[in-house]
Amino acid sequence: MSRSPSPLPRLGALCLAATLLTGFGRRNDDEPQPPPRVVEAAILGAKDRGAGIAALEEYLAGRPDEEVAPWAKVWAGEQRRLAGDDKVARKWFERAALDHPTHPVKDAAVLGMAVIDAGGNLSGNTLATLQLMDPESAPDTLRADRLRILARTAANEGTPGKKTREMAERALALADGDPTVRDRVRMILADLLPVASGGGEAPATIDSSGNIIPPEELALQRARKAMADGRHAEVIEQADAVAAAWPDSPAAEQLKWLKKRAEAGDPTMAGRVAVMLPLSGEYGPPAQRIRDAIQLANTQLGGALELVVVDTAGDPAKAVKQVQELVLDKGAVAILGPLHRDVVDATAPVAQGLGVPMVALTQSGDPTAAGDYVFRGFLSIEDQVAALVDHAAEQRGLLRFAVLHPRNSYGETARDLFGSAVAAKGGAVVRIVSYDPEATNFTKAAQELGGKDYVGRAAEFRELKRAAVERRQDPDKVVLPPVIDYDALFVPDNFRRTALVASALAYEEFPIGTFRPSFGGDGVALLGLNGWHNDTVVELGGDYMRGAVFVDAWDEDANDAAVVSFKDAYSGAYGRQPVLLDAVAYDAARLLASAVQAGGDDRDEIREKLLEVGIIGPVTQATGFGDDREIERALYVLEIGENRIAPWQPPEAVLPPEGIAPPPGQ
Repeated sequence: MSRSPSPLPRLGALCLAATLLTGFGRRNDDEPQPPPRVVEAAILGAKDRGAGIAALEEYLAGRPDEEVAPWAKVWAGEQRRLAGDDKVARKWFERAALDHPTHPVKDAAVLGMAVIDAGGNLSGNTLATLQLMDPESAPDTLRADRLRILARTAANEGTPGKKTREMAERALALADGDPTVRDRVRMILADLLPVASGGGEAPATIDSSGNIIPPEELALQRARKAMADGRHAEVIEQADAVAAAWPDSPAAEQLKWLKKRAEAGDPTMAGRVAVMLPLSGEYGPPAQRIRDAIQLANTQLGGALELVVVDTAGDPAKAVKQVQELVLDKGAVAILGPLHRDVVDATAPVAQGLGVPMVALTQSGDPTAAGDYVFRGFLSIEDQVAALVDHAAEQRGLLRFAVLHPRNSYGETARDLFGSAVAAKGGAVVRIVSYDPEATNFTKAAQELGGKDYVGRAAEFRELKRAAVERRQDPDKVVLPPVIDYDALFVPDNFRRTALVASALAYEEFPIGTFRPSFGGDGVALLGLNGWHNDTVVELGGDYMRGAVFVDAWDEDANDAAVVSFKDAYSGAYGRQPVLLDAVAYDAARLLASAVQAGGDDRDEIREKLLEVGIIGPVTQATGFGDDREIERALYVLEIGENRIAPWQPPEAVLPPEGIAPPPGQ
């Protein structure tokens, strides 16, 4: 019976000659050699991993020659390992070892399993296996990774340099036939390999704390350095290497964008800043105000920036395309905006990948998590909560709290941040109640907060009714008093809903604001964020919100020369008074302008300068960006008074009448 032809590519004498150049032929003459058809598949896999795997596995699925089969199984396992499919790779190695226990490839199969194990946890047994086994029957790529692991481990343990460097050089030589393995060896052992021709220093793979830098991160660092030096071909090479070896890594995603920048020739225009805002749609009016504030800041700086304003329309997909066009086509060196959280979430990773500084103007979310090129120029919820809790605990000694919040992302984020901040101060949040953010009646939420369980507290309720009858009052108007086992109540909502919430609390006989129910009780301090900052809250909240405090970065009535000057300039230019949005955007634009002026057309320099620059006369108390790339500022603590909102003042100490000594301890 004639055997069906092998599906492996038949490259003939040309292919066999190529094996001598790729390292597959570098074996002792007395060592068993892999059959040519297996070598052909390995060469194919080095160029196209999927094709190499298919060739080997299709061959093994048929009726393979008994002399070829052991080799094909090991090489199929190796191609799967190089493709990142360790599970299938291990199955092939196990089959080779079990099916051919006396064949030379058994040791190669055992080595393959040990290298896979080393990728997860380099145990003592696995390390011993790698140290003892170096079968020449194994694929050169497998032997290269064995030496890579041993060299890196030896270097970390302080083994004398010569031996370690020899292992590194041998690993690189064995990896020469496969670009993926070669690049991996170069990245991980860069500090052990000789400097490439052309001079320069080999980049280190150990950080200042002695930790190994992951190879894909090292490649990203190299690519950024190459981009800064104008070596665009090297950027593309690093991006392709990481995409092949670690396609799902964050570094691969960033390098994808950096590669686009290199392919575009990295255009840059000094002073050109993109301003990304939702100028149309629902958020058009506030976005237009922000644009005006940014333009005012630039005018006062003598037009230091060339502003390229684009309308995101609140569309994340559109904004991602705009970032690419602004950087790759128009050469923008920095981005101010966007505004929407979802648009920021979509564009921040692109800005990070392209290596262009972005100063986002979103209040919520965590834009800086995208990486070191992304900053936040707005007032974050986290900063507000931290300042509020600091005021409550340090200035007023309040350590037991309740939280009443809307069931939306803003309310839930504020709730969680508040709880963490309180715990850090040694306090406790003892009650948490949420409500529908679309509701207009908050009685049920107030009842839940007050523990008004008319079934569980039935005996107490009956006694209250009886007492009302004795006082000749209407017992049908009696309600259970709220259970209040906390000092302050945090309500992270806007001023309109908070006024309704306060009214519901008063209806349920909470001692809120200056209101006191019939049974008396100490007042509960009411705390909030800058969503309360609107003059109409004084009238809407009435007695129920009198004395409530909130935090903000902006106080239009502040007796501050910079604030007065800004208000005059803004109202003179646009015929309206500025609000928080305007003031925050104004300061953010000035900070970015300072960094852009210092960094010129170098985006990396601009990023570094953003961490250093400050501005004279900030109107929102913005001193500059901190190490977390959030603006650092000391927030105002504002109080809702009888007629207006004003800075909170500690109560004056009550002095005893003249001639009477104060109580002990005072």
